Amino acid sequence: MVKSIHRVSVVVNRIDHLDSEVRTYHLTDVDHWPLPPFSAGAHVDVHLPSGSIRQYSLCGDPSVSTAYQIAVQKDATGRGGSIELHDQISVGDPLLLSLPRNTFPIDTVSPLVMVAGGIGITPFLSTLHTLGESDRPWHLHYCAGSADKAPFADHLATLLPDTSYTLHFSDDGSRLDIENLITTLDDETHLYCCGPARMISACENYADQLGDRLHIEHFGLNTNADPAYEVALAKTGRIITVAEGQTMLQALRAAGVETPASCEGGVCLECKCRWTAGSPLHRDLTMPAADRNQWITPCVSGSAGDRITLDI
Repeated sequence: MVKSIHRVSVVVNRIDHLDSEVRTYHLTDVDHWPLPPFSAGAHVDVHLPSGSIRQYSLCGDPSVSTAYQIAVQKDATGRGGSIELHDQISVGDPLLLSLPRNTFPIDTVSPLVMVAGGIGITPFLSTLHTLGESDRPWHLHYCAGSADKAPFADHLATLLPDTSYTLHFSDDGSRLDIENLITTLDDETHLYCCGPARMISACENYADQLGDRLHIEHFGLNTNADPAYEVALAKTGRIITVAEGQTMLQALRAAGVETPASCEGGVCLECKCRWTAGSPLHRDLTMPAADRNQWITPCVSGSAGDRITLDI
């Protein structure tokens, strides 16, 4: 089966330098046609000139059809995508995007509390435009190490009443007490969190208590390396060796097995395939727990044993 792939052609219309590390890119259709619609919490894959693909949340107003906005924090220790955007992409340059997709949809009925750490505020920015028209209870907690590490604080001040959000800065003693926040939530409020690993982990400690009222958006890439193991392909009988430090996806591609993939960071689930035997090490960031009984993401996931069998 040939998979249909849709791409959106845009041009960089404007770049705002929020601080030395964060820039907002305003993207429009080359001929100023409306762009495909998106919902609050959605993201796009950005296809960079180097061939790299990176995912960024759409942080503009979903009701505005003529432009997308993405915010990019330059990460010197990352995989290079943010550096390429900061150092090589200028106003007027074309880019290719995927169609918007949403792995972090915001509940439209229940009361909600949002916890954002640093650049993790970006998936919430589109949501704030829609929440401003809602009369249901909600609150945003925006956390950063210091005021100068919170480049969207001024944006919040212009967009929201000051009673609807709270700023938390570690250096002035106002750091968010996540345990107290969660343990005092009522039984109807949903908690949404996007931020660094420690913040995510602190919220996930209460996963049993919150159940389906906990919603997590990860960013970053898992860097764990597995020992060598084998991948058995159920439909052909082939055995492929995954070398130490190599990803399953890399080994499949090296063996000539066509495997679709997009973000290669365990987020988009484009590469997921069924596994039928073995002990998978799941390292994706977005797959529902129940799906892991059947599916694995070879871009980041591995095997706890010597062999895992895939239904391909």
